[in-house]
Amino acid sequence: MSVEYQGLAVRASKGDVEAFRRLVQDHSALVYRVALRILGIEDAQDASQEVWVRVWRNIGRFRGESAFTTWLYRITVNTCLSAQRKRSRRDERERGEEMPYLPEPSGGDADPEAAALSAERRAEIEAALLHVRPDHRAALVLRHMEGLSYSEIAEVLEVPDGTAKGWVSRGRAAMLVAMSNGAAPSLDRNLEESGG
Repeated sequence: MSVEYQGLAVRASKGDVEAFRRLVQDHSALVYRVALRILGIEDAQDASQEVWVRVWRNIGRFRGESAFTTWLYRITVNTCLSAQRKRSRRDERERGEEMPYLPEPSGGDADPEAAALSAERRAEIEAALLHVRPDHRAALVLRHMEGLSYSEIAEVLEVPDGTAKGWVSRGRAAMLVAMSNGAAPSLDRNLEESGG
């Protein structure tokens, strides 16, 4: 499927609006998911829209040297980090911070108690992620929530492999410190099980 997206990206770079629409349709969930995990619910939608504006403006520069999704992750992460810097400056001025909340997906036959605990855990993780340095948070999200390899993370963030691995490790440590209210041991186990 990656070859298909490469072709769509090439067509979009030549002004094919239908090809671009298809890229947006097929990748909007990925963009929003990463934005939500890096920024929280408050800014994720705006950042996602900004990502697609940037993709449209820059698609002519897509050379196909990496997979389209890698290029898209890079734009998404950079857009989110930029939004995070703006939000930090705004928060410094306003001093009115709210912790984000990741809602429980609708539907399903899950046990209500398990669903409540899962939603609570997600809320804790999302809140803790806000206490992680933005570049470390991006690496952590890409590794543990998006499932990218360290070399893919390095390519997305445009850093050496060792730096990507270090940022994931430091991000995980900072998040665990932020969650030191007793939830850290089970989260640490979850992160280790996911290949951290």
